[in-house]
Amino acid sequence: MNVLMIGWELPPFNSGGLGVACFYIASYLKDKANLIFTLPKKLPIKNAPFKIIFADDEIKITEGYLKYKNILVSGFLEEVLTYGKRLLQILEREKIKVDLIHAHDWLGGCAGVYLKEILNKPLVIHVHATEIERTGNNPNLLIYNLEKECFEKADIIITVSSLTKNIVSEFYKIDPGKIYPVPNGISFDFPPNKEPKFIIELKKQGYKIITFVGRLVLQKGPDYFVRTLKYVQQFIPKVKYLIVGSGEMLDDLIKIAYQDNTLDKIIFAGFLREGDLWGVYKHSDILIAPSVFDPFGLVPLEGIKYRIPVIISKTTGCGEYLTHCLKTDFWDVKLMANYIVAILKYPALRNELINNSYKELCKFNWQDRAERIYQIYSTLINKI
Repeated sequence: MNVLMIGWELPPFNSGGLGVACFYIASYLKDKANLIFTLPKKLPIKNAPFKIIFADDEIKITEGYLKYKNILVSGFLEEVLTYGKRLLQILEREKIKVDLIHAHDWLGGCAGVYLKEILNKPLVIHVHATEIERTGNNPNLLIYNLEKECFEKADIIITVSSLTKNIVSEFYKIDPGKIYPVPNGISFDFPPNKEPKFIIELKKQGYKIITFVGRLVLQKGPDYFVRTLKYVQQFIPKVKYLIVGSGEMLDDLIKIAYQDNTLDKIIFAGFLREGDLWGVYKHSDILIAPSVFDPFGLVPLEGIKYRIPVIISKTTGCGEYLTHCLKTDFWDVKLMANYIVAILKYPALRNELINNSYKELCKFNWQDRAERIYQIYSTLINKI
């Protein structure tokens, strides 16, 4: 089976979990299908275990996809909406055969729809997050409508959780019968990590490190994380909050901390990759994922892998499959603070959470995920 997998990013040039998930899905599927992964522009990606083609800027396009809707686009949107045409030129030039198209999110989905209609091949859209989830149901209507078109024209939709399946069905009016939840997996390897000297020094001084990892945007709930600190410090004076990530809410978080008189207890570490991030996990005492709505959430699984007790919101998709972690409503900062204090004060609770949640990681095997996706491919091909 010749599979064209249309992506938007891959590590180390990724802004979040989308690129990580795409990397592992493609890595495990390459042994089951003749898979080619695509990116919208040339990047110096080394040692990828699958073939990559780039719809790079050397191929000029004078007319963007969806021009018939009289949409005037430029910059980022132009790159998204011409992705399919640029890919088509490469497919024709290289005489690449395609049996099935697998596109990730709307960023690759627009290209997937274009190629489906030109090549008359079945299309799988893989939904890692919707505009509804990213914006708290305050969507950019252009992006929402592009997503809706992708979902309507896909033959099958894969979502990363049942939460997201319900969003796609309810908010985009898509037949739930063509939506298949396939949760993400996690790598069980432990790559080299860099020792975070500032954390090690704080730990020597007796501080507890409470960590948030994610984009600083409404969807991830970093403001709720910061608001717990004024309650936690009443019971755990030697505590530091570590915020790993970047985004548009940074100024808001600083203002909240200033108003709560907790700014001196927060470390804004910025966006960290790979070794730096693994080192943070290794030396954190608790990991918090208070997402307003997270379709899946790789960060809690990464924390569990590094044997950190994890607190997540009830609207974090991976929580569907986890029993041994503490869950709260994202807005319930007092309960979240109570959980943080309880974990720090009661070692037996901490150890119980760590040991039992670690046993649950076997549910998140990328090889099993690839097998499930390949079964979906086969079902779709056999219908044709």
